[in-house]
Amino acid sequence: MAKDKSSKPKGIPNKHLHARTTFLYQAATYLTLHASVDRNKAGAAEADLSETCPTQQPPSLALQLGADLHTVSRKAQLRLSVDLKRSMCKSCNAVLIPGHTATQMTENQSKWSKKPWADVLVISCNRCGSKKRLPVGAKRQPKKHQRFAAQGTTAPSDMKGVESTTTLVNTASDRSPS
Repeated sequence: MAKDKSSKPKGIPNKHLHARTTFLYQAATYLTLHASVDRNKAGAAEADLSETCPTQQPPSLALQLGADLHTVSRKAQLRLSVDLKRSMCKSCNAVLIPGHTATQMTENQSKWSKKPWADVLVISCNRCGSKKRLPVGAKRQPKKHQRFAAQGTTAPSDMKGVESTTTLVNTASDRSPS
């Protein structure tokens, strides 16, 4: 008599890699925020320098941790969450924190900004100058099968077994002389 396998819920596959990516992101965020706080304390004595160079550069260790995060996720083929991807700069791997390492602005390039669904959030990195453009307020269109399910009809690609209603055209070779 063999033992019955218990139906334990399985955990996350590659849990150690998820933990590693989470740690790398948290460490990069902490170092970015901590460096800006240290610069603010030291910046009181050097106020003239901060006025000439208002952009705050994240430390190189935070950038290295961001690069390591992307490397680990690529090699292990992990899917990073959308929020995490949106909070990292694609070109320099800096953590984008509004007011510290990034600036946010809402744009509407429609004529006279009349279309509210055309609003776009533009996040620009203070370190490298790259920009991310994210849609704001626009609802995503439901997937094709969900749209047809709501209407109660079948999708055109699902009509494989349905007979064709096209009429047959007789060619001249099919006709026999009478």
